[in-house]
This record gives sequence, C-alpha cells and structure tokens, in this order.
Amino acid sequence: MPGFVVSAENLAIVLKELRALEPNLRKELVSEMKSAMKPIANDLSSKIPSDPPLSGFGSQAKPPYIWKKPPVSVLTPFAKRAKEPGIFPVVSIAFNDRRPNAGLSILELAGTRNIGRLKNGITPQGIAMVRNLNKRYPVKGKLGRFVIPEFIPKRAEATRIAVGILEKFAKKVGRRLGST
Repeated sequence: MPGFVVSAENLAIVLKELRALEPNLRKELVSEMKSAMKPIANDLSSKIPSDPPLSGFGSQAKPPYIWKKPPVSVLTPFAKRAKEPGIFPVVSIAFNDRRPNAGLSILELAGTRNIGRLKNGITPQGIAMVRNLNKRYPVKGKLGRFVIPEFIPKRAEATRIAVGILEKFAKKVGRRLGST
C-alpha cells in the first residue's frame, strides 16, 4: 500500500534520541503522524464504493469474494525491519480486507497484469469478470481502480507532512534529519 520511507540511519538516530530524551516523545511522534495522515486515509476510503462493484461479490458470495468496505488505518511501523537494506517504512495507509472480505484486494488490481503470461493464463470466468468490471470501474493509468490511483496525486502532500513531522521531532533532539 501507499507509504513513505526514510534512511535507516537518520530514523534510528531520531528514535534513539527521542527515547533517551523522553520516552513519551516517541508515542507523541506516532500519534501526531497518525492524526496528520488520517484525513488523507479517510479521503482514500471515501473513493471505495460501499456497494459491490459486481453482483458476484454481494452478500451471497463465497469467501474470499465478499465485498465489504474495509476499515482504513494509518500505520507507523518504526520498529519493523527494513525490506531493503538501510530503508525503513515511516508511515503507510492500509485497508484491512482480509478473508472472508477480500473483495477490494481482488478487484483493485483485477486485469492489470499481462493476462496469459501466468501459468495457465486466465479462465473464461476471470475474463468475463474483468470485462464487466472495466465497464463500471475502468483501471486508471494501469494503477488500479479505487485507492491506488487516488493516492498518486496525494503522495507529495503525504510526504511533505511526514517529513515535516520527522523534522520537528529531529529538532527536538537537536539533530536535523536529512531527506533521502
């Protein structure tokens, strides 16, 4: 999902000194980051249709094809390991649509990959699903249908907010966080 990352060295220094300076400052950082990003998360959530985009994802559907508008949350995974060496995630917006309500995960990207390059290609039912879905909710710029394309214009604003908050807390510990 959408997010912002920073150099591990800079983030580690800021977090270490926040803990040393005052243990509650880290909690304050997390709280401020979440509250600042919540309006962006809520705006993205508003772009997800409440009703199922296709009738086969309605209340009679079988898991995981059940459509239910998932709750949105802002995550600040400061303690997580880096996926890439030296890079840690700072903030991300997540939609919890796990089974049995995985409709958003399925329909957001349905039909965006090169069909036919997978093992056995795509089934006739899958082709029909993508065709009908594209009639109502076409893919926007090869990115997705609901959330991902809506985040792209907001990415710069989210990054600016996150960097501003990190710099504010970096100043509290007497160090300047370099942007990377």
